[in-house]
Parts: sequence; structure tokens; C-alpha cells
Amino acid sequence: MKKHIKEKFHAVKQQALADLNAFKRIFLKIWWTFPIALMGLIFYLFYQGEIPTKGSDFTEKGQFGDSFGVLNSLFTGLGFGGLIVTLILQQKQIAYQEAEAKKQRKIDSRLHYEDILYRLLDIYTSTLNDVSTKKGDLRGRTMLRVSIDKAIESIKKEKMHLIPLRTQQRYDSKKLTADDEELLDYLYFRNFKILSTELDRQGRLVDTLKVLLRHLVCEAPEHTLIKPYCDLICAQLTSIEVSYFFLISLAFKDEDELRDLFAKSKLIEKGAYISRLRVHDYMYEQFWGINIRQHKEPQLLPMSDARISNAVRAYQRKFSSSAMETVFNTDHKADEDAIVVALRPNGSAEGGAHGEA
Repeated sequence: MKKHIKEKFHAVKQQALADLNAFKRIFLKIWWTFPIALMGLIFYLFYQGEIPTKGSDFTEKGQFGDSFGVLNSLFTGLGFGGLIVTLILQQKQIAYQEAEAKKQRKIDSRLHYEDILYRLLDIYTSTLNDVSTKKGDLRGRTMLRVSIDKAIESIKKEKMHLIPLRTQQRYDSKKLTADDEELLDYLYFRNFKILSTELDRQGRLVDTLKVLLRHLVCEAPEHTLIKPYCDLICAQLTSIEVSYFFLISLAFKDEDELRDLFAKSKLIEKGAYISRLRVHDYMYEQFWGINIRQHKEPQLLPMSDARISNAVRAYQRKFSSSAMETVFNTDHKADEDAIVVALRPNGSAEGGAHGEA
């Protein structure tokens, strides 16, 4: 019963508030009519003789009216003040309407941008599903994967991906010798040759991607943050597609726009995490001026550097003492192998040539 009464009281209260707000809205629209009506009523009563005045003719009445000159000035000032207040209110209303119109234009431009972006993404997906080999036996991402594997296998078959470890070290320290440069130039030449020959270049797919990325990067409204849309597009592209477009932009000189859009759309950051050959990283930096490896952030561990260093030192001390104890125990082959590993620099086998980044 109490609950019912409380709900009824709440409903009545809400209805009263709604009626009050409605009355306020109506009053704000018609309040200016009341002063006008009052002045009209006073003027009418004055000429009808309902308001007593001194004198029997208009001359005396005029002199009587002139005695209220102060009031006339007061009402004139009030009228002028009301005009100013009206102008200020109108100015605020105009400014509010302009702000709302500007806000609406921003929303409309963003919605228009998003609509075209999603349409282009659908067109790209449809184009990707339509691509196929000349025989028509492979389609879509499978065709791209086979094309990539074919090119990489040809490179590895000729061992054109192998860079000596010392050459890598001198490259990183920018201390290449003349022999290093000659070796790398030959590797660059052979990789360009193999990629341009073995890659199945799908022009329609590449052009569709460029249209999509061009709209993503160049047509974004000024007030819109582009990063969420870049993240969305990157999420829609698989590592197979990114690898394919990376090799296309690497191998062909006339793909300047693709390389530029690759960098501006942040796809280059996703490309930094795909499986690549080290020689291709060198080529991308040497010929197209983009160091793709710098876009790969190091994996951060949930442990501080000091804690990791202490753990490594403690493990090395314990492992070294165990290894020394097993020197006299020749019956355990596993312990002998452990000693060999422990005595190597950094506890690992010596490095050689590395082909993959």
C-alpha cells in the first residue's frame, strides 16, 4: 500500500514538474506582451477619463503630464535597456545555433567519411576474394600465400638471403667494408630480380588497397582522430596480405604511393611483426628510406631490469657450481653436455649467418 502511494506521489510530482516546465517555456515566449498590454491599458484609461488628472483642458493636462518627465526618462531608459537585453539574448541564441550547426556538420562529415571507408573496405574484401591465378586453381588469400612462398623459396634456394654475421654487425654499426657493400649489392640485385619474377602481381587488388588507404589517410575530417580507423583497417588485413603488399612495395619501383600510404596508415607497424628476411629489411631501408625494424617495439617483461639481472647472476652462480661438481662425474652424459653449454659465451652456441629478421 505504501509502495503504491509512493509511486502515485512520484507520478504526480513528475507531472507537476512537466506542467511547470511547459508553463515556463510558454511564459518565456510571451512575457514581452504583458508590459505592452499594460501600457495600452493605461493609455486607454487615460483618454477615457478613468484616471483623474488636474486641469479641464488639454493645455493644463499637458502641463500636468510634463511634471512626470522623470518617469518618462525612466521608462525610456528601461525600454532602451530592454532592447539591449533582447539583442544580447538574440546574440547568444545565434551563437548557440551556430555552435549546434558546426557540431552537426562535424558529425555529418565524420559519418560520410565512415560510410565511404566501410564501402571501400567491402570492395577491397570482394576484390581479394576474386583474385586468382591464371589457371584459376587458387583464389584469395591462398593465392597470395602461394605466391609469397614461391618467391621466398626461390630466394632461399639460391641462398640469396644469407648475410654473414660479421657483415650484419658492421651494417648495424654503419661500418661496412667495400667487400660487404659488394656482397650486399649482389644480394639486393638477385632479390629484386627474383621477387619481380616470382611474385604474382595483382594490379587490381593493389589499386583497390591504395584507394582504401588514400581515403583513410587523406580524406579524414580535420577534427577526426585517424588512429582508431587505422587500427580498424590494420585489424582487417591478415599477415598474409601484409606480407604480400610489403613484398610488392619492396620489389617494384613504381609503387611509391603504396609505400607512402603503407607508412602513413600505420600498416608499416604491422609489417614490422610479420616474418621477413633480413636482407629485405636492408633493401627497404637502402632503397626506399624506411627502417622497418625501428617500428617493432621490444617485448616488455613484467619484471624490472634489476630483478632480471639478479636472477640471471644467481642462476649462473648456481649452474656454474653444479657444472664444476659434474666434472668428476663422467657417468652422466647429460651433465657433460650441460658443462659444454655453460662454458660457451652467453651460455649458447656460437652464431653464424642469419637469414630471417
